[in-house]
Amino acid sequence: MKKNLTFSKLMLIALMAILPLSFYAQKKQNVPVEKYLYIFGQGGLSVNHTDVADYGFVPSFNDPYLFKNFNGALGIGYQLGKVVGINGKFGLGTLGGEKHSQVLTPNGNATDNYTDIQLDKTNYMEGSLNLAFNISNLFFGYNPRRVFNFIPHIGIGGLRYKAGKINQLVENADATELLKEKDAEMTFTVPVGAELNFNVARKLDFFIDYTFNWVGNDKIDQVEKVFYDNNGNRTIEGIQVINDMYGQLNLGLRLKFNKKACDIETMAANADQIGMRVSPEPVEEKDGKVCFDVIFTVPAEYFEKDAVMNITPTFTYNGGQVELEPVTFVGQNVKDSQADFTVNYKNGGEFTKPYCTDFVPEMESGKLMAKPMFYVYNGTIYNSQDEIANNTYFTQGGDRVLTEGVVVPIVKCEVSNINTIVKDNTVTVRWNGDAETYDIYFGDGTPGKPTVEGVKVNTYTFNEVEPGKYNVYVKANCKRDNFGEWQQGPGAEIIPPRKPFAILYYDYNSSNLKMNTKLNREADKAIVERIKSGEPMTGFEIEGWASPEGELELNNNLAQDRANSGKHPVTTHLKKAKLKEKDYTFEMKGFGPDWNKFIELVQNSNIKDKDQIVRVIQNSKNREQEIKNMINVYPELEKDILPLIRRAEIFVK
Repeated sequence: MKKNLTFSKLMLIALMAILPLSFYAQKKQNVPVEKYLYIFGQGGLSVNHTDVADYGFVPSFNDPYLFKNFNGALGIGYQLGKVVGINGKFGLGTLGGEKHSQVLTPNGNATDNYTDIQLDKTNYMEGSLNLAFNISNLFFGYNPRRVFNFIPHIGIGGLRYKAGKINQLVENADATELLKEKDAEMTFTVPVGAELNFNVARKLDFFIDYTFNWVGNDKIDQVEKVFYDNNGNRTIEGIQVINDMYGQLNLGLRLKFNKKACDIETMAANADQIGMRVSPEPVEEKDGKVCFDVIFTVPAEYFEKDAVMNITPTFTYNGGQVELEPVTFVGQNVKDSQADFTVNYKNGGEFTKPYCTDFVPEMESGKLMAKPMFYVYNGTIYNSQDEIANNTYFTQGGDRVLTEGVVVPIVKCEVSNINTIVKDNTVTVRWNGDAETYDIYFGDGTPGKPTVEGVKVNTYTFNEVEPGKYNVYVKANCKRDNFGEWQQGPGAEIIPPRKPFAILYYDYNSSNLKMNTKLNREADKAIVERIKSGEPMTGFEIEGWASPEGELELNNNLAQDRANSGKHPVTTHLKKAKLKEKDYTFEMKGFGPDWNKFIELVQNSNIKDKDQIVRVIQNSKNREQEIKNMINVYPELEKDILPLIRRAEIFVK
């Protein structure tokens, strides 16, 4: 009896020590808690630990009374947090047994001594309120889906019992009744025990429980032990009463009414329902990059409303790995701007995440992997799976292979269809090819050092090129130190712009040539010098122009007349040089109003509103009238601009 009492006290002290730790654990562990109501039923063996059957902690299986005393109970409880739960239960049971050799005496009897005593049967009815402590969650971290849990418990209860009759066992004879069955009595109990819990399913537990019930008196078996002092004197009256105890070894089932707040375990178990594919498939390297989309398909009625899912695609290859940007999915109840996608529970959806990463040659034989990780939203979106693992409770789906290897396109390191386009003093070179870069030679010889290196597009323009003939070559530079050969394209020739060697000027609306003006005297001198120079010439071209403020037909005729009149000073000086006019060709042509010259002269002038004048002329549908209007506002036009347009230009062939 002392042995049992000591064990109960130790259990009580241990559970009282666990109580503050359990509340600390519930606050410290940052794990979502499943709080739920449950009902349970249990039944099994009642084990007598009274004076009549003091077995110790575990009775012998050879004892004939072990499988004659049974109990059963029903209860209801509530899981308060990660560690602590509370429950109440009501049950019935019986106790019986016998003891040999031990000296016993009836309760309150100071004189009678008996040995070989039998307790026929004590019937009891009990009820208790208990605190339970999940030690597995306390010391190994909260996991609502852990298969095995060790759960001690302690409580306070009431006991109503009818102590069975006491018999004296007589050798080779029937038992003789010593004490009759007593009327029902009540006392308190302190149940202390533990269960080994098996999490069979989300809503169902199976458990094995052993509970010691520390009774508030020593009357369940109607007897108590007899003690003697060192002198052999009977001392039962002076000793402290040692109360009775009884145990219960039960099997039980617990039905949990878990509210379906966020079942991330089921999400993880069914993670293969999430579709993951890449586009394009297979993925390809291009310009040193690997770019693709990952398309996620979430089925309907899959994604919990308060759940968060992190998927971090990772390229793994021989010698390393590249972790790509994580993508975060949240349920429809989560409102957080850091999430990439919100998934409607009823409809699911399809979501696309674009990726680009630097190409590593080993990726050709690597794999793109992904493992979804799930947790319940607690106000924070974690940026990486390491942060999730370090800060909250999570579950994981299995590894997924999204694609294997990276295709590196075979690039022909060559150039084709080289084309050169010459316009004024610019040369544009174009070609076909898929190389990474190109070198261009543009000069009057053969390729040596490139004129331009590392061109990344298939066209290049040379500006302000001096007159002359040029050779054009293009060479491809491909990946991995693969270089093509120089390929020659069409040459380019820049012809110097044709310039008149003399310009004659005319008055407004006139084709009469006045040689006594300063500009015309300079033109006459230029004609003389060109004829006397002795340079080869076969003829002359004379172009006539008119200022644009007049009527178009008038200006066209006037321009032709000026071209014709410009021939006269040329033929005059040919005769003076004793050259025959018939040995030279003459081509006179009028070009009408010269709008381009007008705009050029205005842009190069000092007129205050020259930009506005040019803009009006360029956008007007009646330019002739606009010039007439502007002459009244800007007299500089009539004075400085228009006289320089009324001209005849003389070119040599």
